[in-house]
Amino acid sequence: MAVKLYHIFLLTTLFGQAATTHAGLERFWSISKDDVAVEEQLNECDHLNKEQQHQLITTYQSIRDEEQKLDLKKRMEWFCQLSDDEQQRMRLAWQNMSTQERNQLKKKLQTTTDSEKRNQIRHEVVKKYNNIN
Repeated sequence: MAVKLYHIFLLTTLFGQAATTHAGLERFWSISKDDVAVEEQLNECDHLNKEQQHQLITTYQSIRDEEQKLDLKKRMEWFCQLSDDEQQRMRLAWQNMSTQERNQLKKKLQTTTDSEKRNQIRHEVVKKYNNIN
């Protein structure tokens, strides 16, 4: 029985692969000008020697790390400005949130430029999750 299922699965996979290969990727993935630009950039990177590739990667990582450090520093400065009671409420709210809710909150706070709206969002979150306890 298991062998029959395996053969059916194998045949289905092969026919599916053959169908997409025969149809061509153009039907499933439209190529835009942005994709072409990215492809050109990747091709340029392929022509770099190992030392240049390493230097490019190192530069990118240091820039990324600096941005992350600055972002973390800003968040820590904001958090440290809160009173001890507010800090504790934020900790409790954060601990009660799921990962998905945390990511949604991060996105919402990143897209909101108005500080009043940010504070309002934070107060709503704290109120919501502190009422759970």
